[in-house]
Amino acid sequence: MDEFFDPAGVAVVGASSRPGKIGYEILRNVISSNEKVYPVNPNVKSILGKKCYPSVGSIKGKVDLAVVAVSPEKILEVIEGCGKKGVRAMVIISGGFKEAGNEKLEKEMVETAKKYGIRMIGPNCIGIYNAKNGFNTFFQKDMDLPEYGNVAILTQSGTIGIGLLENFAGQLGISKFVSYGNKADVDEIDMLDYLGGDEDTDIIAIYMESIENGRRFFEGIADKPVVILKSGRTPLGKDAATSHTGAMATNYSIFEGAARQYGAISADSFDEFYDIIRIMATQPLPRGGGVGMVTNGAGPCVIAADHIYDAKNISLPEMDAGRFAGLPSFAILSNPLDLTGSATAEHFLKGIKAMEEDTSIDIIMPFFVFQDAPLMNSLDKLYSGLSSLEHKKPIVAVSVGEKFVKKQEKKMAKCGIPLIEGPTRVIKALDKIAEYARWKNENRSS
Repeated sequence: MDEFFDPAGVAVVGASSRPGKIGYEILRNVISSNEKVYPVNPNVKSILGKKCYPSVGSIKGKVDLAVVAVSPEKILEVIEGCGKKGVRAMVIISGGFKEAGNEKLEKEMVETAKKYGIRMIGPNCIGIYNAKNGFNTFFQKDMDLPEYGNVAILTQSGTIGIGLLENFAGQLGISKFVSYGNKADVDEIDMLDYLGGDEDTDIIAIYMESIENGRRFFEGIADKPVVILKSGRTPLGKDAATSHTGAMATNYSIFEGAARQYGAISADSFDEFYDIIRIMATQPLPRGGGVGMVTNGAGPCVIAADHIYDAKNISLPEMDAGRFAGLPSFAILSNPLDLTGSATAEHFLKGIKAMEEDTSIDIIMPFFVFQDAPLMNSLDKLYSGLSSLEHKKPIVAVSVGEKFVKKQEKKMAKCGIPLIEGPTRVIKALDKIAEYARWKNENRSS
């Protein structure tokens, strides 16, 4: 699998000299991160300053990986050429296989690759991204890519993958990204096995439409958090999955039961998927489900309390008012701790530290109305104070708003604290995380 992420030489088969074409953009992206690149196009002498070759077999240098963007009728010839050259790995970007009714050709493609010992990602995908060295096989332009971090992303949908990558950019780092489309060969089971031993990866996030061997998948889950967004849950979704990647979607109730049994976290929406990943990648697991809220605007806390009431794994414990010594007389000393609109950064930090010391509180949730003048005028002190916290307990910030709040979200991320938009989202995500933490503790002791 290493050849996919750190290849010594890369052949781009179907490289194009025309900007905007898939073969051109793939080559441009590969060149940006790997000097040993060999464009393969028999009709052009050079592209982007790189000599072109009529075939993979005509390349003199070593080729570990071939990235392929040719029409389906040419694919078997390309695989034969790669096999004779000694290529170990291929990323098939091209579509037009099982998802288009060409199941026989896709099967022949896999059988030919196996004959030569080639592992293959795709077809019908955007391929891979290794944030550690910047290598990617994308044909997208002007994407904001996240820096190196501890989250690996596996996805059947390139579009879902692009959305996650751009959401993560500037907020959260990733280790490796794989879009495997039809997953004719390499699938999530292979990647779970690989990432389980990957020292760069602490959390594995998976978007899946189908799973062919559920038992093997769940039994192969590594001793790392695995967060899954499973689509194709309904008859309409299953039909859409079949036309998208040729997938046969799984019965969701069976899938969800298996996820609970094996400790995978199953997200119910893209937003929840994104929120759970952000929280788990930056915060310690909670020891329990007690939530402590501190705010300068109580409305969102009331909504959060309603959702906590219906939650299965988190609660809102009472707190001793004596914990809040030193706060001003206008503060309402309870849980939620309401600092009112007069709150400054100093007041928030005192409230957060009090909750860090209270044994009934396992998760600290500050709700910020950043637009209130006393807080806005002390934001530098807020971020300085948050950056110096020990993070003994998970801290997840909440706010609502648009442009100004979006700016604070990025600043909060630099402090190592995720900022979630709205109380409903944060409670749903934390309920799933608390359930996982309990599962992990029970299975560790058994």
